[in-house]
Amino acid sequence: MFRKKSCAVATAVLLALCLAGTGLAEEVAAVDSTDAGLSVGMAKVDMTLDPSARTIRLAGYSGRGRKPANAVLDPVFARALVASDDEGHVFGLVSADLCYINSELRGEVLARLRPYGFDENNLMMAATHTHSSFAGYDKSFLGRKLFGEFDSGILDHLASSIAKAVLKANGSMQPAVLEIATERLEGMNRNRRAPVFDMTTGKADRSMQPNRQKYPTDERMTVIRITRTDGSPVGAIIHFTAHPTVLSPKNLAISADYVGVLCGRVEDALGGGAVVLFLNGTLGDVAPLPDWSDDVATEIAQLREYGDELADAALQILPNVVPMSGGDLVFNTANSDLPRVVIRPLARWKLPRAMYGLFYQGTSAPFQAVRLGDVVLLAIPGEPTTEFGMELEGLCPAGYRCIVVGLANGSIGYLVTPQQYREGGYEANVSFFGLNVIDWVKSSVKKALAGLP
Repeated sequence: MFRKKSCAVATAVLLALCLAGTGLAEEVAAVDSTDAGLSVGMAKVDMTLDPSARTIRLAGYSGRGRKPANAVLDPVFARALVASDDEGHVFGLVSADLCYINSELRGEVLARLRPYGFDENNLMMAATHTHSSFAGYDKSFLGRKLFGEFDSGILDHLASSIAKAVLKANGSMQPAVLEIATERLEGMNRNRRAPVFDMTTGKADRSMQPNRQKYPTDERMTVIRITRTDGSPVGAIIHFTAHPTVLSPKNLAISADYVGVLCGRVEDALGGGAVVLFLNGTLGDVAPLPDWSDDVATEIAQLREYGDELADAALQILPNVVPMSGGDLVFNTANSDLPRVVIRPLARWKLPRAMYGLFYQGTSAPFQAVRLGDVVLLAIPGEPTTEFGMELEGLCPAGYRCIVVGLANGSIGYLVTPQQYREGGYEANVSFFGLNVIDWVKSSVKKALAGLP
């Protein structure tokens, strides 16, 4: 328990024709398929663009009013892990310092990676959900209305950067050991649906005590350490839940928010070129502990302090990791037809399916389950609230622990329980599929889990 203190195998021999002209072939290296157990590679690619060289708008806050970015506070990365087992199964995991992964970006990344054996089933792409990274890769009406016009150059840059990170990781796979530990971090996040929290100002009323039973958060941090068989570090996966919104809409500098500090600190501590991926959880109603300030300089100081506190917690958890059982990789994706669109203030009417174009490209959403040892990653293409995520964890097969990864493989809005939908508020008003969306999501997750033998 912590208190708040300072924070394979290559899929196949690639045909020369597939490699020619891609600019990515040099990232692929052969991996010995006779190695027993898991082989793992990790890599990161800097995605940062210069806001003085082109107009770059930031995603996450409509309150910015389309003001362009004016500086780089810290770099934003695409981080990737690729693992293979002795049966030849290969899985890729991406964590990108972006506000969300939309269907266009996912499609562009998959188009670049299909020749190398990655597809909808064995690649998971998650956004850290920083509200201070690029916009411009979204063709949807809401994306363009809120964050500025679509920019094909930004989409191409992001897709190429993510694909390069995956292939660098794929080309560096070596036999590896995975170890895991989970601890509770007391008081490191807050439920923003609680009356003590004001969504408009981003501030909390310090005179009120939060009711953590009525308004819970997932306070767990899970750390998965990856080492080579000689004990040298490959990297780590850190799973924690909180909106990366220490920086307010007043900030116009590109930043990974607290995630950048957290990952950078742990990477430096591990040494040896280690890469640390961050996965966000049931973040729909969960805010970081620092409140917005009226001063961006104060927010930057708070961002660094909070990132350091989380890094300190991760580094205290690392010595407690234990080996994960099993060395097989199993994965499955269920593409589920979206329910009819329901705009909550107009809940009497179910709108035409063409309304998906307002916020999402396509008529289905991917739900993915990946079994890695005794852990199952559940990729949810939206922002589930804490209680919603608890319902999903309850679907986990006996003997396994399910970890919900929010904003993975897509972005269909907030996912709230029926009671939360009735209560209203910001999260309910941007939940687009009505009172009983949880039934559809649970059915979709069950389909994904059913594909795991």
